[in-house]
Parts: sequence; structure tokens; C-alpha cells
Amino acid sequence: MDTIKMQEIKHQNKNRTFYYFSPENSSEPLPLVFCFHGAGSSARHHMKISRFHKQMNTYPAIFVFPEAIQVDADKRMTKQWNEGRTKNASYQNGIDDVGFTLEIINWFKSYYPLDERRVYATGFSNGAAFSCRLGVECQEVFAGVGGVAGPIVQEIAEGCEWIKPMPFVFFMGTADPIVPFDGIYTDDYEIDQLNSADSTTELFAASWDEKALKKKEESLEECSACKTSYYDRYGEEKVLQYTIKEGGHTWPGGPPSQASNWTGEVCHELDASMLIMGHLMNCNN
Repeated sequence: MDTIKMQEIKHQNKNRTFYYFSPENSSEPLPLVFCFHGAGSSARHHMKISRFHKQMNTYPAIFVFPEAIQVDADKRMTKQWNEGRTKNASYQNGIDDVGFTLEIINWFKSYYPLDERRVYATGFSNGAAFSCRLGVECQEVFAGVGGVAGPIVQEIAEGCEWIKPMPFVFFMGTADPIVPFDGIYTDDYEIDQLNSADSTTELFAASWDEKALKKKEESLEECSACKTSYYDRYGEEKVLQYTIKEGGHTWPGGPPSQASNWTGEVCHELDASMLIMGHLMNCNN
């Protein structure tokens, strides 16, 4: 039975909350997997749509679901991770979510046997863009990044300087009605200042030896999706992108109730949580 635990820590003189699941009675050092919710959402809702913690039986790890700060109590969409957009309310109010994340890691170091070589950032939408920021700005801490429907912020990408290879896996629908797949913004979209899906994946691919990196694209038979893989010199997949044709702003493999006129369609043939965990864990055996 999965048992959820809640913890509060203080950061920037604010009480910050996170929830987590951990294997029982483990004496071995455990990987730590961050699971960041989307804008206007919550840690508990992200548990429901991603069911990331259900991967614990296959991949023994600590799965942590942090809670963002809602800057304006009357405006739900001001509850966002500071992923680096200047239009983000958390950015404008100086919310240090990077520091909060690092404090969570320190807390787990104090209370659990932690494998510090295997700390991962994953997320949905705004949480995915924040995970990309962590992968770029905290390369000495994170061993890989996985995201759905949240490309990296343009300014963060422009300032990126790789000091080590970074495993990466990303999912995005071509018909996402909230964040444009191609990074071309019009008044129809609610979010801007983000790169395209392709350029986000290419940025992380550039963390590897480009001379040795090989790119392969294939259509997946089980669904209307294309998988783009970047292989290293040993033929191992290091960077992946799943492009879901006509997919919406939803979590692949999540509940059908995600689908709406506002969010678009859900891909049921792919399980993003399973594929993210499989890729990141295999890259760091």
C-alpha cells in the first residue's frame, strides 16, 4: 500500500510543503524523483494525473511532489513554479523555487539514505519548464530531466552552458491549445516566452558529444506519435522526444477526465510516467 507523507520546511521565511512516497524499510541509497505540478494545479492533483508514485514497485525511489506558492489568493493561475518567465507571478514576486527544491534535497539527505548521484526533475506544463530550468542551472545536482507539455523558457535556454551530459525525455502534443508545440505564439495561447518542443529537446541533446550523437526518428505503431531518439557513441538512447499527433495539454497515460475543450485530447497508448522513469533510470545505471 502506498503511504503518502507530508512535510513542511521553511524557506524565504515561508512555510513550504511537499508530499512524498518512499519504499518501506530500505537500507540502500535511494534515487530521488521530483514531480512538479502545473500552473494553477496542486501536488495532490499531479499525483492523480501522473500516478508517478505507482512506479515505485518497479523503480525503488523516493517520489516527492512539492507544492508551489499561490501569489494571489484570488487568482488560481498565480500558483506557478518560477521557471524563469518574466511574466510569471512567482518570478515577479521573487519566489525562490530553485532554492526551495535544493532545501528539500537537503532535508532528505538528513532523514533518508539518498543516492545523490540519482536525483531527477520531472513535471507537467509549468512544472516541466521548471524541471528544465533545474536541469540547466543545477547540473551538479540533477542526473536527468523528464517533462510533459512544458518547454524550456527562452531566456534560460539562451544562458545555458553545459558542463556535463544531461539525460532528457520530453512529451508534447502537436495540438496543445495552451502552449504552442512549435513555439510560435499568437493571442490564442495563454503562455509565452517558452521555446518550441523541438528546440528544447535539441538543447538537451547538445549537452552530449555532438560529433558522436546520432539522431533517429520513428513512428510508433501503437499510437499516433513519433519518437525522436538521440544515441551516444555506444548506441545508447540518451535524449528522447515523443511527439503526439493531435495531442493536447494533457499527461499521456493519465485519466481520460483530463480531456476538455480547454486542454485537448489525452494520449492513452503511451504511459509518460513509466517511460520517463524507464529512460532516466536506464541512463544512470
